[in-house]
Amino acid sequence: MANESTETSGGVADAESAFMTLSHDLRLEILLALWDAPGFSLSFSELRSAVGERDSGKFTYHLSELQGHFVAQTDDGYELQYPGHRVLDAIQSGVFHEQAAVDPVELDADCRDCATALTFEYGTDFIGRVHCPDCGNRALEWPFDPGGTADRDPEEIVNAFDRRTRLIWSCALDGVCPFCAGRIDREFASNVDDHGICIGVLEELDRYDEYFARDHPAVVSVDCERCSFYSFIPVGVVLLSRPSITGRLHEAGIDVRRTPLWDLGFVVDADAIGLRMADSMAIEVAIQDGDEQLVCVVDESFDVSVERELDT
Repeated sequence: MANESTETSGGVADAESAFMTLSHDLRLEILLALWDAPGFSLSFSELRSAVGERDSGKFTYHLSELQGHFVAQTDDGYELQYPGHRVLDAIQSGVFHEQAAVDPVELDADCRDCATALTFEYGTDFIGRVHCPDCGNRALEWPFDPGGTADRDPEEIVNAFDRRTRLIWSCALDGVCPFCAGRIDREFASNVDDHGICIGVLEELDRYDEYFARDHPAVVSVDCERCSFYSFIPVGVVLLSRPSITGRLHEAGIDVRRTPLWDLGFVVDADAIGLRMADSMAIEVAIQDGDEQLVCVVDESFDVSVERELDT
């Protein structure tokens, strides 16, 4: 959701003007040429030669339209600025003009429902999916940019999907939007009533009528105050950024950094999550290691306490 007011300058009109500045293909070519140049900088003649524009007047005009925000003039020529980099980042992500598909990749992780090897797939809806081809269990799903599939073999794509999903979730859980750097509102969203019966809160939102963690008793709702980013994140992900927890797991032989998200039971298993209702809501997360359990409790401030230790 977006705030009606903001302390930063500018607004819709300014954003519209900025996008209009980029509406001519020559201006994008100028940005691309600077991005491809050593040090992101070129002299006037080098830049004009790089874009192949013979008309000096036309080139000068379009270059001047980019100056002051996307491009800066220096003693040595012209240099790509941070906003220019962000424009090219968006283009290179592929989300505006590319579609990619990845054939099913069998993973070195088993379905927790039927023990069949899980499969990763990526399609033209921009969603990476880890699921069981036999029973249909959906272990994890999250958006992934087409650029993430370029110049990578299937194993590398799967690894990139895991790493990027972790990065986005971690940033959002820390209260910072991973896309616009705005403030994130975080709170628990319970999916069961007072009697422990699933009432389908997540399904009330059309976007999540089939959310992969829909059977979890509770998830973390994250909603950016500035841009359109909002989602639900499994509560177990909170533990991944707590050294006191990851250290205990490492001592017990569980490397949470090298273990993919879909192979971490306390992240993807609904049975690992429990509700505690007293004066306020708290979420119990159980981490199983053989016959032992590490039981953690996450309160509404997202502080984590340990109630039962693993026998290391």
